[in-house]
Amino acid sequence: MRIISFILLLNITCIAFASDNKTSNQLINESSPYLLQHAYNPVNWYPWGAAAFTKARQQNKPLFISIGYSTCHWCHVMAHESFENNKIAKLLNDNFISIKVDREERPDIDRIYLTASEVLAGYGGWPTTIIATTELKPFFATTYLPPFAADGRKGLEDILNSATALWHEDRQKINTVADEVTEILRTQLQSKVTKGKVSASSLEKTYRQFVSSFDTEHGGFGHAPKFPRTSVFDFLLLYDKHNPSGKAKAMVINTLDTMLRAGIYDQVGGGFHRYAVDAQWKVPHFEKMLYDQGLIINTLLDASQATDSQRYHAAITQSLDFVLERMRSDNGGFYSAYDADSIRPDNPEEHGEGAYYVWNKAELDRLLSTAEKKVFYEHFNIQKKGNVDSDPQNEFLKLNILHAEYSLQRTANDLSLKLSEAKTLLASSMTKLKQQRSKRPLPHLDDKIITSWNALMLKALTKAASQLKRDDYQAAAEKAARFIHRQLYNPVSKQLYRSVRNGKQSGEAYLDDYAYLINALLSLYQSSNDRQWLIWANELMDQQISVFYDRSHHGFFDNSGNDKNILFRSKHLYDGSLPSANAVSVENLILLSRLIKRPDWITMASNSLHSFHSELNDLFGNHPQMFRSLLLLNE
Repeated sequence: MRIISFILLLNITCIAFASDNKTSNQLINESSPYLLQHAYNPVNWYPWGAAAFTKARQQNKPLFISIGYSTCHWCHVMAHESFENNKIAKLLNDNFISIKVDREERPDIDRIYLTASEVLAGYGGWPTTIIATTELKPFFATTYLPPFAADGRKGLEDILNSATALWHEDRQKINTVADEVTEILRTQLQSKVTKGKVSASSLEKTYRQFVSSFDTEHGGFGHAPKFPRTSVFDFLLLYDKHNPSGKAKAMVINTLDTMLRAGIYDQVGGGFHRYAVDAQWKVPHFEKMLYDQGLIINTLLDASQATDSQRYHAAITQSLDFVLERMRSDNGGFYSAYDADSIRPDNPEEHGEGAYYVWNKAELDRLLSTAEKKVFYEHFNIQKKGNVDSDPQNEFLKLNILHAEYSLQRTANDLSLKLSEAKTLLASSMTKLKQQRSKRPLPHLDDKIITSWNALMLKALTKAASQLKRDDYQAAAEKAARFIHRQLYNPVSKQLYRSVRNGKQSGEAYLDDYAYLINALLSLYQSSNDRQWLIWANELMDQQISVFYDRSHHGFFDNSGNDKNILFRSKHLYDGSLPSANAVSVENLILLSRLIKRPDWITMASNSLHSFHSELNDLFGNHPQMFRSLLLLNE
C-alpha cells in the first residue's frame, strides 16, 4: 500500500502516538516499542496471551488482531486515523477483544495471519488486520484500512459493524469460513508429507526462472515494487561457481550496480532502505532495517569476491560504518530499525515519510559551491520542481531523491571533466550534505535487539573483517557475539531468547534465531580461528534439533510448540526479505558435519532438504536459499 505521490503527504503526528487519552491499556507493561506506541490508545488493547483469549470466550466476542511493527509507516497511519479515534475505539471496545502483536517479536503469529490475509483478501502487508473467532480462526483479513468509508471504499467502521452483525446473526457462516480458511492455512504452512526427492533438473529450472524474470534494463527480478531479495543473489553467485558461464553472476552484478546508484541506497549516509516502490530502484520506502544491512553487505562481499575486485568495498565500509555509528548499542548489540517517517525539516510540528532523506533544490543551492553543483545536479538529476512525482500545489513536495541514472564516469564525460575531478567534487558535496542532514531530527529508532537480525550483522562483520583486513570489524563482531551470549542465551538450559530491550528479554527464540546465529558463529570461527565459537555453534545445533526438528517427517518447525494458542506449528520455506530458516539450517548441518565429523548431520540435512521436495519441484523461484543449500550438499 505505497505509491510515489504519498511521500510526505501524510502529515501525521504519530511517531510516539501521543494521545489525549491519559489512561493506559493492557500494553503498558510490555517491552516492545510497537506495543508501547499503542499503550495510551483509547482502544483497550491486550497483548497476545491467555488473558485476552479467556476474556473473548467469557464475553462471547470475536478477536480483532492487529499486527505490525514500530517502524512501519502504514501502521502509524492506521494508528493515528483509527486507533486514536474515539468512535472507532468504542466500536472495538464494545464488540471485540483487541490484540496487538509485534510481528518482529512473534514471527510465528505473523506468518499465519499474513498468509490468512493473502488467502482472504488476495494480498498481504502491514499492518495486518484480522478478525477471528474465539478459537483464533480468521474469517476476515486485510491490511491498512481508513477509519471511515471514502471514495467508494469501505472503512474500518463498516467492517467492524458488518462483522459484529454477522457474529450475532449468522455464527454458522462465520465458523464455516473460519474452518475453511484454517485448513487452507494448514495446507500452505505445513509441509506436504509425501516420499520423494528434489528433481535433479530443479536447479537448472530455478536458474532459468530467474533468467526469465530478470529486468535487463534496471536489474532485479519482476516488476515494482522491488525488494533486494538477497537469497536470489546468493543462489545465483553460487550457481555461477558450479556453472561458470558468467551469466548468473552478471545478473547479480547488474542489479547491485544499479541499486548502489539508486535511491534505495542512502547516498549520503550509507545503508539500504527496505525496498523501492518503482522498477528503477529510485523511490524507496525509507525504513532502514538491520536485517537488510546485514544481508546486502554479505551479498556485496560475496560479489566482490566473485569478481575478484574491490568494486563494492566503498559501499560496504560506508554501510557498516553507518550501522556501527547509528544502530549499535554501547554493549555491542544492534538495534532493529529506523522508521521511514520523521519530523519535516521546515516544520517541526509535522511528520512525513522520507523527510530525513530528501532534498529540495533551494536547500542544495545554499549548501554547495558552483563547481559542486555542476557535478551534483547533473549526476543526481536535481530539479527545481523535484525529481519525483509529487503534488504541484505543495511547495515542500518539490523533492529530490538522490538517484543516479548512470555512472560517475558518464557524468564526468558529459561535463568534460576528468573522473578524478568529478569524484572530488561529489565527495565534498556529500560531506556537506551529511553535515546538514545531521542537524535534522533522526527518525524513530526501534531499539529492541533481535537475536536473528544481530546474527545477520555479525556474519557481515566477520566476512568484512576477513576480506577488507579490518580489525575493528572483527572486534565489533566478537563484541556482538559476546553480547548475545550474555544477554540472549541461557548457558545452563542452552536456550536462546528472541530479543532484549532495556535488559528485559521478550521470550523464547524461534527457528530463525538459532539458524542465523549458528551460521554467523561458523563465519566468526572461520575469521578468528577461535574454537569457542565452533563449540557454541555445536551446542546451539544440538538444542535446535531437540526443540524444532520434526523427527517424523524431517525439516524444522518455526517455533517450539510451547504456545498452545497458535493454530498449528508451521514450517517455513519461502525466501522473502529474509532467507528461509529451514534452508539456512540445512546449510549449517552440512558445514558443521564437515567441521566436527558428524556424518549423521549430513543425513539429517539431506532428509530435511528432500522433505520439501513437493514445494522445491513446483515453485522454483520461491526457494533459492534451499537450492543454494542443495548446491552445497552436492559439493
